[in-house]
Amino acid sequence: MESWWDLGERGGYRGHELVVGHITCPFCLETGNFSTRHHSEKKRPNSTKKLNFDTLECGNCKGFVLVLWSASDHPSRDGVHDFRVVPWPLRYGSYPKHWPEQVGRYWLQAKKNLLSENWDAAAMLARSSLQAALRNQGASGANLKQEIDGLAEKGILPPIMKEWSHEVRELGNDTTHPAQDQAPTDPQDAKDLVRFLDFLFECLYDLPHQILEYRSRKKD
Repeated sequence: MESWWDLGERGGYRGHELVVGHITCPFCLETGNFSTRHHSEKKRPNSTKKLNFDTLECGNCKGFVLVLWSASDHPSRDGVHDFRVVPWPLRYGSYPKHWPEQVGRYWLQAKKNLLSENWDAAAMLARSSLQAALRNQGASGANLKQEIDGLAEKGILPPIMKEWSHEVRELGNDTTHPAQDQAPTDPQDAKDLVRFLDFLFECLYDLPHQILEYRSRKKD
C-alpha cells in the first residue's frame, strides 16, 4: 500500500461499513465488543473516497482503540472495506478462521510461548504447526524432511520457503530430542522461526482466501 487512500481498495472485509466484530481489544483480548465514542472523516478531493477515524471503547475493559478505516471507491453491490487499529494486541487470542484448526492451534501456542519467553517450547510448537500445515497441503513422507522436500518438488513451497522450513525442522528436532549437553534455544532463533510461519501461512492460507473473496465479489 503506497498511500492511505489505497486502504480498502485491494481487499479487506465485506461491506461498506466498519465491522467491529473483526477487531480485538488489545488490553483484554475480547473481540467485537465496542461502542463508537468519536467519528471523523477526511474526504478525497474530486472523489467519493473517504478515510474514517473512529475512537472505539471496549465494552468489557473500557479501554480505547483508534481505528482508521475506509471502504472501496469502486462500485459493487456489497463493497469491501479495510482498517488499521492502534494499539494492536501484543498477545494473541485467536487465529484466522480460514486456517485449519490444528495449524492455528499450534501457531497460537507458539506465539504465546514467545511472549512468556519459553523459547524451547516456542520452537517445538513452531515445528508442529509447520508439519500440520504441510500435511494439510498434501505432504507425504516418512518424516518432516521428506514432507518438506516433497512439497518443494511439487512447487507448493518456493525455494526460500523450503530452506526456512528445514531451519524450523532442525531447531524443532533439537529441542524435541535434546542431547545431554544441548544448549537452550536462542531467543532470537525462536522469534525468527515463529515469524517465518507468519509468512508461510500468508502464502498458504491468507492469499488464497483473499483471492476467493475477490472472485466472489466479482461474481456479485
